[in-house]
Amino acid sequence: MNLIQITEQIEKGNNLIFYNKNVFECFNSLKNDYMCIYFNEPIPMKPRLIEAILQISSDDKLSLNRLTIAELMEILINELKYEQLIILFNHFERLTKKTVQSYQYLNSLDNIQFVCSFDKKFKPEVYPFFKTFELVNREEYLDLSGADEINITYPVFALLSILCFFVYLKMASLEVGFLLVGASWFALIIFRSLMYVGGRI
Repeated sequence: MNLIQITEQIEKGNNLIFYNKNVFECFNSLKNDYMCIYFNEPIPMKPRLIEAILQISSDDKLSLNRLTIAELMEILINELKYEQLIILFNHFERLTKKTVQSYQYLNSLDNIQFVCSFDKKFKPEVYPFFKTFELVNREEYLDLSGADEINITYPVFALLSILCFFVYLKMASLEVGFLLVGASWFALIIFRSLMYVGGRI
């Protein structure tokens, strides 16, 4: 996606996220036309908010260090009024459950948008925020991460376990009840062992 396409998406009010890309390049391209703030990473939250306020505020005598995150967000919103702000940061995957709540609140405001990047898997609690983004280089992500590959490991493990179950049935000479319990237990042990070995490879 080139700069014109990125700008079109921003004009539509969309958040954008890149895989394995430094969004500082986007910041350099957008900062002349939009109010932009760039962080290399999104945490910790409080210093990021202070940095954002200091960049957009005309009051250079603000005392911010003792304020809470909620108070800082209120100041940021008041300083913006209705001006549009684009927050750019790398390492989306470093968001935590606590910090993502603050970013989601900012995201709920019509005049704040995000352009971010990630290069690793992120925590499940971050996924609702991720869903508000357009993944720009989706094909590159699928190629590099293998996200579209079908994982057949577990079905193969299950098939091998079932095979061991029937081998055990055939070879054992116990009564049927004990035989079924023993065979099931044996198959479960085989499956768990394969899961353990497969997870370490």
